[in-house]
Amino acid sequence: MKIPIITKTLLLLILVFSLNSCKTKARLPAEKQVVSIQKEDFPKSWEGNYKGNLEIYSVDSIAMNIQMNLDIVHKTDSIYDWTIIYQIKGKEDIRAYELQIVDTKKGHYIIDEKNSIKIDAFYRNRIFTSFFEVMNSYIVATYTKQNNQIVFEIISASGKTTTTTGNTKHDGEDIPEVKTYFVNGRQKAILIKQ
Repeated sequence: MKIPIITKTLLLLILVFSLNSCKTKARLPAEKQVVSIQKEDFPKSWEGNYKGNLEIYSVDSIAMNIQMNLDIVHKTDSIYDWTIIYQIKGKEDIRAYELQIVDTKKGHYIIDEKNSIKIDAFYRNRIFTSFFEVMNSYIVATYTKQNNQIVFEIISASGKTTTTTGNTKHDGEDIPEVKTYFVNGRQKAILIKQ
């Protein structure tokens, strides 16, 4: 017997709520049950100089390890300096960007690279993310604030589709088309506030 997807979802929700109500532990007072993270005043609360090592990964090892700094400095009511400095072979590669506030309620910002490139970026629950395409590659860049550090990560993928599946009917359901892409790069830095 085939169970429609909506019925499956409802059964799953009923099961979750049933299991939750079967707990025998005493419940915390309502004010302590809230699990949300305290609201941060981004980007103001991120101001400072952060320093660490950027690891650039190959398939099974670290292909390159370089020093990275991130300086976030308040400039005006709606602009912060967002400067990234890489130390490559004894030379500084300085990226003097600006972070522009577009709409804090929507978590919308722009990283202005000061060379005609402006990248939309979005702040969600201590994670600042941009997703863009350049030279037939997709890039996802994230900055995650954790206490006195920022974890910076990059994932890049070729813009050429690796496989396309779906786009059919399966057991009476319309299955959407799904495209996958070759992930060709990964970078990570843990930047400690100085």
